[in-house]
Amino acid sequence: MFQWKTSIRKMFGYGMTAVLLAGITAGCAGGDAGGEDAPEPSAPAGSETPAASETPAAAEAPKTGYPIATDEPITLKVWVSMHPLATQFIRSYNENEVYQELEKRTGVKIEFIHPAQGQEKESFNLMIASGELPDIIIGAGADRYVGGEDKGVRDGVFADLTPYMETYAPDYFQLVNSDPEILRETTNDEGKFSAFYMIKPVSDPPWRRIVIDEETLKSAGADIPRTIADYEKFFQTVKEQKGIAPYILLDTGLEEQFIGPFGVLNGFYLKDGKTVAFGQAEPAFKEYLTLMNKWYNEGYINKDFAGLKLPQAQALLDSGSAAMMVEAVVGTYNRGVQMNKKYVSAPYPRVNADDKVHYMPAEWPQAGQGQETVVTSTSKHIEEAVRWLNYAYTEEGSTLFNYGIEGKTYHLVDGKPQYTDYILNNPKFGTDPANHILRAHFAPKLSATDVDANPNLAKSPESKAIRQQWADDPNVDSAMRLPPIRLTAEETDRRAKILTEINTYSNEMVLKFILGAEPLSKFDDYLNQMKQLGVEEAVQITQAAYDRYVSK
Repeated sequence: MFQWKTSIRKMFGYGMTAVLLAGITAGCAGGDAGGEDAPEPSAPAGSETPAASETPAAAEAPKTGYPIATDEPITLKVWVSMHPLATQFIRSYNENEVYQELEKRTGVKIEFIHPAQGQEKESFNLMIASGELPDIIIGAGADRYVGGEDKGVRDGVFADLTPYMETYAPDYFQLVNSDPEILRETTNDEGKFSAFYMIKPVSDPPWRRIVIDEETLKSAGADIPRTIADYEKFFQTVKEQKGIAPYILLDTGLEEQFIGPFGVLNGFYLKDGKTVAFGQAEPAFKEYLTLMNKWYNEGYINKDFAGLKLPQAQALLDSGSAAMMVEAVVGTYNRGVQMNKKYVSAPYPRVNADDKVHYMPAEWPQAGQGQETVVTSTSKHIEEAVRWLNYAYTEEGSTLFNYGIEGKTYHLVDGKPQYTDYILNNPKFGTDPANHILRAHFAPKLSATDVDANPNLAKSPESKAIRQQWADDPNVDSAMRLPPIRLTAEETDRRAKILTEINTYSNEMVLKFILGAEPLSKFDDYLNQMKQLGVEEAVQITQAAYDRYVSK
């Protein structure tokens, strides 16, 4: 797994506030709430500074510091999908206490726009097609905008943020420039800024694992499964004893923790540490589909899996109508504690007990998590939007996003945040929803580690221990994982066009193969169609981008 060599990685902890942020924000006017008195940063290279006689108001207005001073109150419209756990308790992130506090500190009112659950991609596409865009879009990466945020800038849909970063986002600018790896991951091959990202300089143990109801495991007389054969034996016993389908597969049918044991991953990956491949177009992918089809036919997989959303799947698990799913391990454990249930986690599955596992998720400084955040080209408040986004990378802002409001969700004890019962034992909701209501767990921000800042792990030593369980497995690494590579404009356009058809076709066929609507005897026809759609060219494009990344 990639290790960051610079001192930024060593400094991060909750020393984040005391050490890392103090070092990064030193000299950054944006990190000071009274930053209007700080020296004004110079204009970025290549930008034009208007003469004072031409635009006196603009020349005199402070470009850094908070609150953001404007002649007239402004409202920024922000499009972002709500986490499904938050939607059970609030209607909008305008009810999230962090964003309410953020309005007070920045002086900018926020109007959140949320797509309907399960319709995020359709809503996004309709919004882009309409041309009626908000000021900010969170989650504008390649999963939604075909070709990703860089292509959105080239298309003229998103603003090129390069001319604004050094002046209006000094804390973000200094953070990404503090480490060559972070800079490589947050800029394109031309060194330009298309978006803000969640930056996490220190990695955590993987947060997502197989979780199993311990009582069901014990009643089956089974140890925690390790191999595919172990799972099949466990499933068969549970079905016979309880008459339930034990496993809730992801609604896409693509569960990487059961794809990985066959030496492939869904999407692009490295199949020998250096050669790019596309998992759904590899012959070995048939082994995964065959296994899932077998489990579905045997009644081991919930028959309605393709239509289940996360809260529905969790409810089935918690009610005893299922015994296993792949989920956030700590959130599931703590939810079980509230219901007097115990969930246990399992190591990464493998075919043979002594197999090496190369598919563990890799954490990179540019943490991804769907937080690619752009400012639209049609916004009338680009400078203010950039300044507003910068706040989450200041010392005060990062602490707010990661821990919530001092005196309410946490107190400082010996200089370190300690969570209060308001977030740990809130009478309205558990700590999992609280992550998205009383703090901003997923957001464009300077992110603390989960071990330090996630209230799920702070609830008890057991919560932290279950997250770290299996982390010392010597047979596990991330060798199959691609780093966050960047494509050229031409590559992005071409690959995006290919992947649009490939993903549509493959996603449909994956479910058909698993459900039995299409016989696996037609898998070779499927592979041939993938080639016809251009998957080999898409792999070549990705290989070239990876080779450039390695050579940087």
